[in-house]
Amino acid sequence: MQILKFLSVSILLLVLTSPTQAGTDDWFYRITPPNDGASFDVGPYNSEYGCKDWLGSAIFLHGPHCYDHPTDQNCVPIGNGFAYPAGFPYPVPPSEEIPGGACFESNAPGLRPGYYFFLYSEGLLYSDSHPLFGAALGPFGYRACDRALASAQTQGVTGTGCFFVGDTRE
Repeated sequence: MQILKFLSVSILLLVLTSPTQAGTDDWFYRITPPNDGASFDVGPYNSEYGCKDWLGSAIFLHGPHCYDHPTDQNCVPIGNGFAYPAGFPYPVPPSEEIPGGACFESNAPGLRPGYYFFLYSEGLLYSDSHPLFGAALGPFGYRACDRALASAQTQGVTGTGCFFVGDTRE
């Protein structure tokens, strides 16, 4: 078990310290892990619309027709989005929301373009006063992200899906 923790921390440090993309007036949203873990920003997205689209899916799961035919009827929320671990209560109590606020502009460095998933793990990097930390793991290609997420779900608490960061062409 100690080896698994060591490897997890090593991979996270490598991912979290790898070169990032910095842009001008890029868009981000904020993630606050469960149990008051340290917040972090997800992005950059090239447009506010693209950021809001991914933030909406981080918050809520939508029916299968929402993506191809986005209408009010097709996009009614039916559960928690990809930022929430499986089994998290729905609807989410306001004090436990993981993605928060709205998209915001920033010139801060961000993640490299690609697909990511969220990992929320206990006690690997923080003391007992911060029992969970969160990270966006990636970047992956689309299919590789799904495989990595499935593997990680057996070893820790993850979000329920992969998401994209980068130019959404919107």
